[in-house]
Amino acid sequence: MKVKNTNTPIWDRRRPKTPFSGLMTCGQCGGGFSKVNKHSFGYSTARNKGKACCTNMAMISQEELERLVLAALQNNLMDQDALEMFCAEFAKERNRLQASASQNRNALSKELTTVKADHAKLVDAILAGIPADQVKDRMLAFDAHRIELEAQLERDPAPSPIRIHPKMAETYRDKISDLISQLQEPDGMLEAKDALRGLVDSIVLTPTEPESKLSVHLHGALAELLSLSLGVKRKEGLSDKTQAVDTIEELMLVAGL
Repeated sequence: MKVKNTNTPIWDRRRPKTPFSGLMTCGQCGGGFSKVNKHSFGYSTARNKGKACCTNMAMISQEELERLVLAALQNNLMDQDALEMFCAEFAKERNRLQASASQNRNALSKELTTVKADHAKLVDAILAGIPADQVKDRMLAFDAHRIELEAQLERDPAPSPIRIHPKMAETYRDKISDLISQLQEPDGMLEAKDALRGLVDSIVLTPTEPESKLSVHLHGALAELLSLSLGVKRKEGLSDKTQAVDTIEELMLVAGL
């Protein structure tokens, strides 16, 4: 099925017009960038409402923006220094989360032990001659609470060790190179654009003085960057996420271009 009067499949109607459309923001006020002419991006709100809204009137060509962003994805976000910093921060954050999860799990385990012991005492009391109807309600409550605790412990398994391969940065760069190469191939171009776009959280464009050009800071979507480095597919219907990906959502890498 295709869009009327075009050769575009109907499911592609909502695709961004350029690989990084909608991801650019003004470094001065946080507003969104958009196409201001056929070849360039600018802050349209400043242009429409004047300098009282924002003074960011600089533009950047689509060609230059894509060149800078792709170069940063390939060379800046996963260089060795950045990777070492990431690994240190990742380990610190994961240790914090793991300590919190372990404390909660230990508390649940202790509570489960107590509930089972209390239930066993009631069973012993019945065996000792206390009428069952006198303790029935308490036994049912203990049993329901036991089931609830066991289900919660099963839902939140103990964290497993996570290791980051020392060649992760090299793997990442190889995969980025493959995606950039696919941009030139009709069969893989759309998937490559989507994959590269998914690696970017935001692109902050800030005017520089006195040349009035735009400095570009790329904020990487770290969970997606790590997924690519580990060979994990995160889209629905593909392979499962790893725990490493699950526990680093709050961390971010920033590359200045």
